[in-house]
Amino acid sequence: MSLSNLNDEEKNVLLQLSYFDLPGDLTGLTVKEIWEEAMRTPNNGGEASRIKLEEYFTSDRYENTKLAEVKLQGYQNNNPTMGGESESGFVGYAWGDKTGNAAAVYRGSEDFKNWDHFKTDWVSNGSAGIGNEIQQQKEADQFYQQFVQSATGEKIVFGHSKGGNLASYVFVNHLEDNVRGYVVNGAPIFWPALTPEQQEAVRGGKFDFIVYEGDVVHDLGFAPYVDKIVEINKVDYDDAFYPHYETSVDFVNGSFEKVKSGSAHIRSEMNTEIIKLIVVYGINDIREDYKLAVALGNVALMVIHTTWKGKVAEAKLVIDGFVAYFKGLEYATAKAVNDVVSFFNLVKEVAKRLLVGRVVSAYAGGFATEPYLKVDIQRLAYYAQRLETIKRKTSALNSRIDGLYWEAGLFGIDNVLKADILTSFNGRINQNIVYLNKAAQLLERTERSLVSKARSIH
Repeated sequence: MSLSNLNDEEKNVLLQLSYFDLPGDLTGLTVKEIWEEAMRTPNNGGEASRIKLEEYFTSDRYENTKLAEVKLQGYQNNNPTMGGESESGFVGYAWGDKTGNAAAVYRGSEDFKNWDHFKTDWVSNGSAGIGNEIQQQKEADQFYQQFVQSATGEKIVFGHSKGGNLASYVFVNHLEDNVRGYVVNGAPIFWPALTPEQQEAVRGGKFDFIVYEGDVVHDLGFAPYVDKIVEINKVDYDDAFYPHYETSVDFVNGSFEKVKSGSAHIRSEMNTEIIKLIVVYGINDIREDYKLAVALGNVALMVIHTTWKGKVAEAKLVIDGFVAYFKGLEYATAKAVNDVVSFFNLVKEVAKRLLVGRVVSAYAGGFATEPYLKVDIQRLAYYAQRLETIKRKTSALNSRIDGLYWEAGLFGIDNVLKADILTSFNGRINQNIVYLNKAAQLLERTERSLVSKARSIH
């Protein structure tokens, strides 16, 4: 009963592992053996997951884990650089245990700064979001049929982010198999296209849809079936999508550390606007326009990123470019255009609220204290000065890149955005400078106070 009784932390391990590429056919290896093989490849899977998984597999928690009996039954990687059966970007892991239970775990979208991932994962996200059947969904279904459907025990599908959309797609199309689903921060499946039976199933007890507090990806669709809301482990972070990552939460005895019922989930205004755009105002014709489908989802992500960075003009430019393109479509009524603008304004507001809440929470906590310190205060000042120099150079480069937003068209702006993200270090640099200067000031003040007290005692 290993796979059917996994706790939240064990499921999280499988979701994180799904982002690691494997060097070849490793069928029959255990979860830990798969991890050890994946670790042989440098930079595989991302640094945050490498740290988390290394800590897990070397901890006492793994000694009694149900994952110890789980073995790999199948693996498919159709990324352009991996020599798969296609270049769709689909990646799936199939796991099985001794009692006949089987599970398919689907990888989500990968780093959109990498062109190979952008043209596969991210280009199809918008299309899936408005109900088109995409190649990755078809391959996820084939993967399930090949490795899971014939299992004699329980059948389960897992997914994070876009992988959650794939898991949801497989789940609703195989209800007759009595399949179970487990999705974290999933890109929602297109709700209006589901039958009443399918809608009831994703709201039922065999399908878990879990959201990490602050995640925006699940709000770029309509998901009226949230089961749990999990509090993330940081209040101060410099990545707008940090709450989306699997590594952003903690566990106690295998369960989420801080969780509340999904009934407390307040659906974002973005949900309502998306349904209005797609259904009420006739933008269901969007299915015949692939470029528009791609732009809808990706422009929303660009708006979140630029707003988070404080680039108001750039966010406006991205929105204006999309609106200008949309106005040229024959079915774009004046009211539909206004609602497109309203939707993207809501996206900006959500990004702003998240940023303000993060900053307030971070500074309300004050500074942590340590029992013992041995610090060269002069070196702190020296490091702060060096970071100031780096900051000036980075700011100059960022300014030059920012100017390119005005020259790029709507469908060329993703290249500018990728360059912008690669050089967006100023927020973290500035945080480090502030920290170093503040630490130096506090240490000097404490040192003076201690010297004064010592002299008075002497």
